[in-house]
Amino acid sequence: MIKMATKLQWKWKGLVLASLISVSCDTEDIDPKPQGEVTLSSPTVEPDGSLSLNATAGFEVEITGLDGNPSLLYEWSLAAGRGTLIVENQETGHQTQTSAPSVTVRGDDLGNESLRVKVLNEATGRLLGEDLLSFQITEAVGCYSELTIFYRNNDWGNPAMAGIGMESGNVKTLQLSPENWLMDISPNGQWFLRQDFSDLRNYTIWLEACDGSGSTLLAEGPQLERPTFGPTGQYVYFSERISYPEQTQDPRARELVRVDIETGEKAFISEFRVFSSEPRVSPDGNWIAFEHSESTFNPNGTYAGSITHLAVMPVEGGAPRFLVPIESNDLAGYDWSPDSEHLIFNWHKQSGSSDTHTNGIYRISRDGGAAPSLIFAEPEGSGRPIYYADGTRIAFHGHPAGESTQFGIWSIDASGGDLQRLSTNRYNGFLQFIWEP
Repeated sequence: MIKMATKLQWKWKGLVLASLISVSCDTEDIDPKPQGEVTLSSPTVEPDGSLSLNATAGFEVEITGLDGNPSLLYEWSLAAGRGTLIVENQETGHQTQTSAPSVTVRGDDLGNESLRVKVLNEATGRLLGEDLLSFQITEAVGCYSELTIFYRNNDWGNPAMAGIGMESGNVKTLQLSPENWLMDISPNGQWFLRQDFSDLRNYTIWLEACDGSGSTLLAEGPQLERPTFGPTGQYVYFSERISYPEQTQDPRARELVRVDIETGEKAFISEFRVFSSEPRVSPDGNWIAFEHSESTFNPNGTYAGSITHLAVMPVEGGAPRFLVPIESNDLAGYDWSPDSEHLIFNWHKQSGSSDTHTNGIYRISRDGGAAPSLIFAEPEGSGRPIYYADGTRIAFHGHPAGESTQFGIWSIDASGGDLQRLSTNRYNGFLQFIWEP
């Protein structure tokens, strides 16, 4: 009996051990350990940092340590539901799945929030890794809480910039000096870009706190021009004069530059060795529109004029795509549509309209391939048109009603109708930029 019991005990133990081994193997197959190392980050929101109410921020994920190069899917989720996920300008709620390693978050409600991303093998659905970034959605800390249109006067004895609140109608005045202009405002409303060109040999660009509490030198160099913020506020873009001595007919050129506002790191985006200027980054952060102007010379070496194009290129640099040729000095300014699919620009010929051309605001596709279409004829307008109100309206300066010679700030709808005057001022008003919450 004792021997029989012992044999049965060992047989039972063997079955249990085999079962445990089998369960262990099955569990490993069902729920394997993540394979990669995942890091979630944002250029503007630090871990345990903050995102302003109604503001947006981009988040991106990087995964390392993978075997091979599998196709990946990214599952995003907001734990508290205090924000909205946005992909390609489309709101997707609190959870979404993308094939690209990035997403935008808008802060909707005050409080603590966490963004989690899971990285999956697209073919097998296996979890490769995940990461979590926590932050707080806070009250906006900028100086503006409503759609505000900024314009400057031309009273050189008392130069100033005014901001018109489109909801309240309040006008806030900011005093300037003749050598200092405010060129742009950050997406969070905290910082102005101030350009100081009092020293013609060394221009400077400053970050100026919107409440006047301080300023920071951002860049300096020979003839820095037209600084502007990118869509996330992390980078400032401008053009800088460069000399290429090997270009014997004319060594001068302008290249496009990007500066990180946190680190001060400067990077040249273009190396076209021509006059590249007026950079404008698309709202999706993928493209730069700019003015590309190349000098031409007669056989005897004398200057023969320039060939100018409105052009676009990838935000990290690359070959330019020419959208439309425009005679020198006839491109008065341009802006991206909110969906980054097209641009509007003011085509203002100095000689005026003709049988083949009408001065005014035009629209052209980012991909080119077709002639621009006229939105609004404005014979006297000579400034940059800017989309606002989520792309439903366009602001510009001019005097389209013809009742005076003073430039004012005007508005039309996106189709060119419903002309409205936004400003009534003693001096010419020149539209500079627009801030929208």
